[in-house]
Amino acid sequence: MTARAPRMFYRKEKLRGACWEYEIEGGWIKVAAPQGERQLLRHRFVFYRPREVEVRTPSGVERLARTAAEQWFFPDRWFSLLRFLTEDDRTVGYYVNFSRPLVELRTNYYRDLDLELDLWLDPDGTATELDRDEFEDAISLERLQPEWATAVDTACREVAAAAAASVAEHGPDLDHNRDPAHGLPAFILRA
Repeated sequence: MTARAPRMFYRKEKLRGACWEYEIEGGWIKVAAPQGERQLLRHRFVFYRPREVEVRTPSGVERLARTAAEQWFFPDRWFSLLRFLTEDDRTVGYYVNFSRPLVELRTNYYRDLDLELDLWLDPDGTATELDRDEFEDAISLERLQPEWATAVDTACREVAAAAAASVAEHGPDLDHNRDPAHGLPAFILRA
């Protein structure tokens, strides 16, 4: 008889109190990184309805149907990463959600706290910062601790620099050197 893997759950919390929870479809993985082996929590999900979006790809602007996503949570970084993808595993884009590092609240139940700032990366490496106004508002209203704001700004600069370095080194394709076993793009391990 084969032992069944334990069920894992994730809770995303927002600064203003909203939250949502879901079961993790995946689990812990180990990946080689420039700083040494790292452990990440991987999640994969499919959208109820595909959504067509325009995407800057290495081939130019294309219209793609976003059907699913992969997500990686980092217990040692101030962000999580989502890779939106098509039915045939093409990357629609990467969404970096800046948050407190992932923590375990109790056995197999994890959470992070969303810290408002986000970064969208097209497959060609074009970076677009999202929700800077909400981030600045959270700072001015003192909902966001100053040391957290500093950590998020640093993480945002590091992720953007890692994506830019990947483009400079390999051309306009953030999927260059993506881990074949887990789908994780190499650029994110530089941040």
